[in-house]
Amino acid sequence: MVRNYWKTSICFVALSFLLLAMSPVGAKESLSSYFVKITDASQAVKNGNQAEAKVLVREMATDFEKVEHADSDAGKVVKEKLVLSGEITEKNLTQISSALLAFEKEQNPIDLNAEKEKLVSRLRPRFETLDKAISSKDIEQIREAYKKMNSTWTINESVVRDNSTTHYGQVETAISFLRSSIEMEPTDYDAIQSSFNDLKTAIDNFVAGKEVAKTSSNLSLKDGIELLKKALEEFKAGNPTAGTAVMKEFITIWPTVEGSVSTTNPSLYTRVESETPVIMVKGSEKEYQEKLEKLIADLSQIDTNASYNAFDAMLILLREGVEALLIVMASVTTLKAAKMRKGLKWVYGGALSGIAASLVIAFILQIAFPAVTSGANREIIEGSVGIFAVVMMILIGIWLHSKSSVKKWNDFMDSQMKTVTRTGSFISMFALSFLAVFREGAETILFYVGILPRISRFEFILGISLALLVLLIIAFLMNKASQFFPPHKVFFLLTWMIYALAFKMLGVSVHALQLTNMVPNHLLPGFPTIDLLGIYPSWEGLGSQLVFLIIVLAVTLRQGEKYMDTKELTIIEHLVEFRKRFIAVIVCFFIVFCGALLFADQLYYYLTQSFNQKLIVLGPNDILWIYLRLASLMSFTITLPFTIYQIWSFVKPGLKIEEARAIFAYIPASFICFLLGLAFGFYFVTPA
Repeated sequence: MVRNYWKTSICFVALSFLLLAMSPVGAKESLSSYFVKITDASQAVKNGNQAEAKVLVREMATDFEKVEHADSDAGKVVKEKLVLSGEITEKNLTQISSALLAFEKEQNPIDLNAEKEKLVSRLRPRFETLDKAISSKDIEQIREAYKKMNSTWTINESVVRDNSTTHYGQVETAISFLRSSIEMEPTDYDAIQSSFNDLKTAIDNFVAGKEVAKTSSNLSLKDGIELLKKALEEFKAGNPTAGTAVMKEFITIWPTVEGSVSTTNPSLYTRVESETPVIMVKGSEKEYQEKLEKLIADLSQIDTNASYNAFDAMLILLREGVEALLIVMASVTTLKAAKMRKGLKWVYGGALSGIAASLVIAFILQIAFPAVTSGANREIIEGSVGIFAVVMMILIGIWLHSKSSVKKWNDFMDSQMKTVTRTGSFISMFALSFLAVFREGAETILFYVGILPRISRFEFILGISLALLVLLIIAFLMNKASQFFPPHKVFFLLTWMIYALAFKMLGVSVHALQLTNMVPNHLLPGFPTIDLLGIYPSWEGLGSQLVFLIIVLAVTLRQGEKYMDTKELTIIEHLVEFRKRFIAVIVCFFIVFCGALLFADQLYYYLTQSFNQKLIVLGPNDILWIYLRLASLMSFTITLPFTIYQIWSFVKPGLKIEEARAIFAYIPASFICFLLGLAFGFYFVTPA
């Protein structure tokens, strides 16, 4: 009760300070007392003192009648919420608090003119730099100035987008045309200046509140795809002028139809924004015709008519079902080894019950969420659910990690078997099997929520059926080959697979919420976008992933503390342990090295962009050696925390618990400081 009281009190006090921070002095004096009384009333409700709570609410109702503009629309809502009959609840008090905040917002609206002035003040220096670059007729300076201007616009565009979609479309179109004129060959500086003037005019129109012609709101992504197809036909037919005109029309309507792309495939949205202006001026070249064909194909795949099929549904269940299957098969293997085969039916029964319970919830969701069809709403659900799923996956990872050594696994299974022996039944094994399957089934449903509105019932059932068939085959194979795959080893590998999946999901979920303006988006200029890893250049996304890594590292080290092996090892056993960990580091280094080598070109660009220098190759092998050294450096950097962990794991058994705890804080702290040092050098010592 005390904990709930303090939670409520803190909530209301926070709302009070929010109100005080946003209100003028008069509003502070007249409304802050209401939140104090709401907190007191909340305490009275918690203590079961309804009489005191009713007195406080009546006092607020009487006092509010004297507040200026109490008869406004929001004021009437406050009065309505303050008229309570019967028992007062926490919900009533929360509604009163929300109504008061709405009243304050009504009386002190956001100053749009101030927001416009802020936008202009941030764009003005970028415009001046770009204007000077155009006047100097230096195309490299123009490109650099355009990039910085576009980055500044992206960070501050919300004030335009949220207040006028028409003006926002005009500005976005002007920016695209400016990019096209910059990429035009031969360079036409008059065209660049003209496009730049159009951009400044679009910004001025918004600031001045000037009305502009509206684009038809009946346009859809399909209309945009048809325009791209028409442009491709014109370019291939040798009519670049006609193709350019059609591309210009597409760019003009793009802000109207971009929502269904940005909320479905963010990386494709970025490609469309960056490639179409260049295609508009270079569409006669085969390279850009191929890019246009690829854009058309990718956009057609996310057409709202058919986004998901049975194969997608099958993959989702397989991805999570294999995890549950490992737990079930481990229980089966243990019972067989203990010659307690009569317990197998309890394990299988628990697994089947878990599957049935998961399917029931899945069908309920299919009925309960038929209207969540819009791209933005679906992306909000996917982003929110994704973050919740990450929390579940962290908990699952912790559980799996706690069973990832021989000693931990044996202790776990011994405790289960003792419970079975002591109770004379296999209820505990049934519960373990059921919870394992149902937990993974529930997590699977979290993924299904996002696709249910965009998949037919038949495809949904077919996908689940196929996945179950595949799981049965895997179970059969695992049963036959279980002697070659010790359960604790499987759990160790699975732990890190789940952590990796959660890392990516966290980045994608935060990015999805940023695209729908549910989460702030402060871009990190120059930082790469890596869709494969769920890494996007924003402080919010990268910060959340850094916190995730710290949690995983802390949990990993903490779990190891509980099962420190105190037995003495021989020299040979020490060498065997050292060899095992050394091989693990080498394998990790090699895998990361291969991945870094694939992206060596992009890595070189991001590391050298601050110096504005080009790569000059003097010999046939120079580029290869540069990329090999770069991949080695990147692999060393990424593998470093894993290497430190392996060293820690090797040394830890020889330490006392107090010594291990003393060193515990230094490992994550040293790596975090290392990353902060890299960031400081890249962004502050040599800024782009």
